[in-house]
Amino acid sequence: MFSAGSYAQDQRGRGRVADFRCEIVFGNGVKVAPGDIIVGDIDGVLVIPRAHLQEIVGLALAKVEGEEKVRRLIQEGEGTQAIFDRTGIM
Repeated sequence: MFSAGSYAQDQRGRGRVADFRCEIVFGNGVKVAPGDIIVGDIDGVLVIPRAHLQEIVGLALAKVEGEEKVRRLIQEGEGTQAIFDRTGIM
């Protein structure tokens, strides 16, 4: 489910805020803390801890760059096995 804001608009009179801006833990120990980055799409939800944001974004951008290189090599006619053998990216 995706939402914006700090509470469900239709809970008036039935709900109350018990706590806010606190760490929460889901199911098998997945923690979300204030300031973490949350990204969601049709495939699921990703939580990036604020302390690791720069590292994770850097790794993600490097992956995109590598995949773009592979795409160009395929468009130039190089075989996929040769590209994988050289780059380790598919």
